[in-house]
Amino acid sequence: MQSFVPSFLGFNHITHQEFSQKHTTPTAKTLFTNGNDDTAILVLDGTYLYVQKNSFHQFQKMTYSMLKGRLLVKPMLIVGADGFILNVMGPYFADYHNNDASITKHLFETNAEDIKNWIQENDVLVVDRGFRDAQKFLKNMNLKVEMPLYIKKGIKQRPTEEANASRLITKVR
Repeated sequence: MQSFVPSFLGFNHITHQEFSQKHTTPTAKTLFTNGNDDTAILVLDGTYLYVQKNSFHQFQKMTYSMLKGRLLVKPMLIVGADGFILNVMGPYFADYHNNDASITKHLFETNAEDIKNWIQENDVLVVDRGFRDAQKFLKNMNLKVEMPLYIKKGIKQRPTEEANASRLITKVR
């Protein structure tokens, strides 16, 4: 494990330039980078790992997910547009404090694994709607955030341009 993980996982095993050139699909590059080869397109998403019941009550409380109704821990995956796993951050408890947005804010506020030095200005983060609360935070860091749009209240259907923009984001994810 000591030689495998640093060689194949984390921000130190691949340079930003190498990642943006080798792990960005032509579709994603066309849609989001305006032809800039140095822009990295990162897909962020939290996933779940089921854990076995534990006799330690406090741990059970922190890992219980109301949404899933099970004990879980939640790692945050950072992958390329082609599915290449760049880094796995966490795991985080699956309680109500740790949603995708709060985990993302925590990663950047604490500069976890030197994430701020690896990610460059104008890199593109493709996320789902669970990152809504972190969108402004990420834009303030000069990162481009691509997220499917919400339907405005009282409207039953999106205009064609908005619907197509959401489909493009979903295509890359």
